[in-house]
Amino acid sequence: MLGFFPTPYPDELLYSICARYQEQMNDSSQTATVLDLFKTKNAIAIFDLPSKLQRLINNLPPGHAYTVDQLIDNHTLLPFYSPFLPLDRLKLIRQEMSGNNGSKIHTRLGIVAGFIEMPSYLRFCPVCMEKDQKQFGECYWHRLHQLPGVEVCPTHGIFLEESNVLTHNRKRISEFVSLEQKIQAVSPRPVDPSNNTHTVLLRIARDIEWLLNDCRFVPGLEALYQKYFSIVKNNRELVTYTGRIRVQELLRIFKNYYPAIIINSLQCPLNEKSRDHWLAKLVRYPQMVHHPLRHLLFIQFLGYTAQEFLQLQQTHKPFGNAPWPCLNPVCKHFKKLHIREYEITDNHKNSQLTATFACNCGFVYYRTASDKPLDDQFRFSKIKVYGSVWEESLKQFWVDPSITLKDISQSLGVTVKTVLRQANRLNLTLPRPNIMAKMNEVYPSLKTSIISPILTPIHNSEYHRQQWLDIMAANPGVGRTKLRSKIPAVYSHLYKYDREWLKQHLPPLQSNNGSPIVDWYRRDLETMAAVKMAAQQLKEDDERPTWITKTAIANCLEHPTSSWVKKHLSQLPLTARLLAELVETKEEFAVRRVMWAANMFCKENVYPKRWQLVYRASLDPQTRELPLIQNAINSALESCANLLYLQQKS
Repeated sequence: MLGFFPTPYPDELLYSICARYQEQMNDSSQTATVLDLFKTKNAIAIFDLPSKLQRLINNLPPGHAYTVDQLIDNHTLLPFYSPFLPLDRLKLIRQEMSGNNGSKIHTRLGIVAGFIEMPSYLRFCPVCMEKDQKQFGECYWHRLHQLPGVEVCPTHGIFLEESNVLTHNRKRISEFVSLEQKIQAVSPRPVDPSNNTHTVLLRIARDIEWLLNDCRFVPGLEALYQKYFSIVKNNRELVTYTGRIRVQELLRIFKNYYPAIIINSLQCPLNEKSRDHWLAKLVRYPQMVHHPLRHLLFIQFLGYTAQEFLQLQQTHKPFGNAPWPCLNPVCKHFKKLHIREYEITDNHKNSQLTATFACNCGFVYYRTASDKPLDDQFRFSKIKVYGSVWEESLKQFWVDPSITLKDISQSLGVTVKTVLRQANRLNLTLPRPNIMAKMNEVYPSLKTSIISPILTPIHNSEYHRQQWLDIMAANPGVGRTKLRSKIPAVYSHLYKYDREWLKQHLPPLQSNNGSPIVDWYRRDLETMAAVKMAAQQLKEDDERPTWITKTAIANCLEHPTSSWVKKHLSQLPLTARLLAELVETKEEFAVRRVMWAANMFCKENVYPKRWQLVYRASLDPQTRELPLIQNAINSALESCANLLYLQQKS
């Protein structure tokens, strides 16, 4: 147990507190400091999202008032990410920070896959440093200054300065370095209020400061999406008549709002050629976590600060608040608010959100979103699964001759025809005793010719045969598909119960149903030329390299060539052979990415060390954990090093 631990300062990183402990204890051994603090040699100096915090709390001096939650909320960077995470994932990350295994924390936050890198060096504000020395007698690392997107100090309007302390020191992973040890005399660089780029950076820094210190909202991805959609749909130019967002128009306005220098400097570039850029994903129904910086850029574009946006009351919840009712009339939870969760999907037919609700009785229904009042929650659009409770009730009602079909339908909450269809599916005895008399009592105006085929599908084939012969006689020369579309129920019955007769009474096969014959050889030649050009464009693109795969090439093609490649590649043998030659292996793509990075360094007159290139390559999700391509990367790096050497020499 520690006999002493420094008192944390406002907005101080836990990394900084540990560094001050090491400095005040005058302990020159990094491993000894880690062992003192965490009682294990496996801990390392992580500046942003450390783990093993419960070990540290258990090891603090007696009488301390610190908790793991206090350390996470006040001295780590997690509050920056919290409002933009699902609640269950946030709980899991907090548990991992408290426990001993923190290897997946950055992956769960989307930092690794988001292509937004953390600063390479710890940063400081010259004015904050002087103020801290006067107030506390020493300066320290502020957590606000270490986040991507914070280029200026929001308190003093001063640009941040880089120290020479690495945020990820691969050689000295247990080293804590205090700001006092690295004090640098730097002249403050104030923000220019007349510069649009400076003002945007200042607003973003202020939003991030609020997220770190004052925000306690965790609305969830669905609530964020609903807020985005409700704001965007107020602009009629950005929404179609069916309610879909015009992503390309939104992208155009977004790029006019932000100068390209800001988007690129904040590591949030937008490629107009891609249909799957981060802005498009942000306004679709949420399926993945996005970096908070991208949310903040979009929120600012919508005209809100982070505080104003997250405090907005959601005006419309398409399916109301949990819980939701079970709508199975024979379930004990009927119309009781029993269902706690639902699964939501985007209905592409009518561009409406559709939610599926499932009760533990087995009854599953879905309904589309609407603007109707609360009573609308007792409505369903369609029943997907009836469930065991509903089916057992139907079986019991079915064998009771005293209950009419109308009574059964009312008891089960469906129509009479639905009762008959489900009875047939469950292989119940057809017809029921006195069923025709009961049907005539219920529906005296219903013709026997309509009732009979519903009740006795197996024993009424003559009726369906005559229907099929009549439709063939009325439509001479019409093909099988069109005849089937005219009377689908009759065709289905004959195909299921009288297939041999149906085969003998089908019209002759037509060649392509009258449609022109496709010249696949000519299409193959045209597609092959387009594929060559698309692959060449992908290789010559100056933007971040794209892995040349069949899908990437197909996405670059125009319609209908793209559809031919995706859906009819088996009809295009020349194109298929060419694609197999053009696509890149993971090793080839990794080498091309490294060469592209080297060219970018040359253009920007930057000459990084070899280990920095290796580190950047290792961060890439395409190359990480692929030992087979390490030789290829090393070879490319050697070529890059030679190229950089010649550039320096010249």
